[in-house]
Amino acid sequence: MAATAGCSGSGGAAGPADVSGGTAKDGAPVASAFPGGVPAGVRGAPLWSVPLASQGGAASPVGSSVAVVASRGDVGTVEFRDAATGTVRASVEVTGRLTPTTWHGRPALVAQSVKTTPSDGISPERTTWLVEAFDEGGRRVARGEHAGKDKPLIVDGRRIVVEAGQGGSPGALVVSDAGSDAPGWRIPCQDRVCANDTATVASGVVVHRSDDHDAEALAGFDAVTGARLWGEQALGRPSGADVSSEPELVEGTSGALVVAWYTSSFDTPREPSTAYSVNDPATGRLLATGPVLPGSPKSGITDARGTVAVVATTDTTAAWEQGTGTLLWRQAEDETRLDPVAVVGPVLYSGKDPSMAVDLRTKAVLQRAVTDPPAPVGTDHAVVVRNPGTAYVFAVDQP
Repeated sequence: MAATAGCSGSGGAAGPADVSGGTAKDGAPVASAFPGGVPAGVRGAPLWSVPLASQGGAASPVGSSVAVVASRGDVGTVEFRDAATGTVRASVEVTGRLTPTTWHGRPALVAQSVKTTPSDGISPERTTWLVEAFDEGGRRVARGEHAGKDKPLIVDGRRIVVEAGQGGSPGALVVSDAGSDAPGWRIPCQDRVCANDTATVASGVVVHRSDDHDAEALAGFDAVTGARLWGEQALGRPSGADVSSEPELVEGTSGALVVAWYTSSFDTPREPSTAYSVNDPATGRLLATGPVLPGSPKSGITDARGTVAVVATTDTTAAWEQGTGTLLWRQAEDETRLDPVAVVGPVLYSGKDPSMAVDLRTKAVLQRAVTDPPAPVGTDHAVVVRNPGTAYVFAVDQP
């Protein structure tokens, strides 16, 4: 299977440009001219640029590196380049689809591929998924094989499997190390099936969510041992949350959990509104109370430093300081709704309809009709991919 990636993809260029780049004496790439206007949130000209594979090339942020798909084929070549200089830290051969993510709390590039062994006439056809993880230096830190027709759900290096109950027996959520053959640990679903249960890994904690009203909506478990850390009753509620409100995890990549709570029960005829909280992943303790916003919760992101949260409900979008809960801005009812997709330094990027860049702390419009928003690389750099298949890396303005 050819190597493919899906983080910073190619988009439309804003006019012709010299994309030949070049190489300095020390082997670092030289920046070519950037086509079009400089994206909001970055400083001036790019630090360096590099051409991508002619088909399926991509550039993905992995910690302090940019993982560049330099060639494709049955086996693809990925270069891990230092974000500041562009020098190659490592060059590795990979097979399968690439995903920039985390592995046990650290930045990683994960490759997943599938192999099917046909039946020999007696044994059934067998499907095996191969999972490999590479750290920001290009070192392979994990490798695992998983049998089954369905693609395994892997979050932060943990494989999460839903086992539905059968024949009256309860189901379970099974969590294991995706780079190991160890059996892992189980979250029993008591006297019900787990069909609608989900789990994710947030700041090193497995957060289990149930849609069953007779069970806890959220509970936290140690990702390694499965030890229960907190349940819904121990999760600190913000002022304004209804006593019967079931919490929803909005975001958990910045070292804290951003949780949404309804301010009234579903039996109340009035329109819903949502109260937000920031909670400690290890204990569930309330760290800060966020704003109360009209509508039901939809999505949320935070900046790379975990200082500002941007949340969207069905009725509005708002930004607030994660440490104090102080509201920075909230969109009025007659404004075009922002769809938060990325934060680059002091700039928030909105997705389609509208695609634009706004000031993170004031929502002042900085750029409109953004075709290729930068992808943050750590806290200090960002990468942009432009046609005809060139990755440009910039230094990021600091808030």
